Amino acid sequence: MTDFTNIFDKSGVITSRQNPTVTYLAKLSDKKYRDSERLFLLDGIKLVREAVDAGLTFQNIVIREDKVGEYGDFALEKLQKTHISVLSQSAFERLTDEKAPQGIIAAAQFSDRVKRDYRSEDGLPDGQLLMLDAVQNPENFGAILRSAAAFGIKSAICGAGCADIYGRRVMRSSMGAVMRVGGIYADSLASACRDAVASGRRIIATVPREGARGLHGFEFRADDIIVIGNEGHGISDEVLASATEAVYIPMEKGQESLNAAVAASVLLYEAYRQRKTK
Repeated sequence: MTDFTNIFDKSGVITSRQNPTVTYLAKLSDKKYRDSERLFLLDGIKLVREAVDAGLTFQNIVIREDKVGEYGDFALEKLQKTHISVLSQSAFERLTDEKAPQGIIAAAQFSDRVKRDYRSEDGLPDGQLLMLDAVQNPENFGAILRSAAAFGIKSAICGAGCADIYGRRVMRSSMGAVMRVGGIYADSLASACRDAVASGRRIIATVPREGARGLHGFEFRADDIIVIGNEGHGISDEVLASATEAVYIPMEKGQESLNAAVAASVLLYEAYRQRKTK
């Protein structure tokens, strides 16, 4: 078996948890540091492969010492221009919160598909869009984006209070889908809604209010914007005031609501099914 350790990093295996590379990468767990460096962490070979396929640019790759033989050829073939380091188990553990880490972590540059500031003059992307109103839980946020990718949604508009699309729990729960779905963060979803309505688009609120239509009888349009609200409080009043349509998901009596990620998946699947059958 080829010994890759000296090929990757002439200094050999990094054993210190205080090594500058380890310390630098560890700081990327903090959102403010991610934003300032425009870098985020990908933990595990599946996410790293997804990032390669998505065309992302890498700054650093670290491989745990016992996984060099497994990932060495992949790293040399796919990541030739990236600084690659080999870490001892102790040093590697500082960079992961996985219960069973796979032994490879990458620091990738922010994607051009994610915009941090919505501006009216830029307009909204074409096609059906997803709007997330303060979806705070990273697992829900990631699962919703995973469903969005599965059902052909190309971009999500994320309001204040939403989880960070580059957070590690979001990455993990989305299974890398966030690298295939663009994101636009908007301080005011109401402003984005007004712009959408002014351009002739519909805002579809998922809420069982008076006048809401059951999902089974609702016909989606190709440029609708589908809103999913906060896990505990639902859709905010300012977004509801801008909504042009309201739908609800029929369910058994005594059940008031679904988990945000489950509700989003049901709605997005129905919109996808209708697109595919027209």
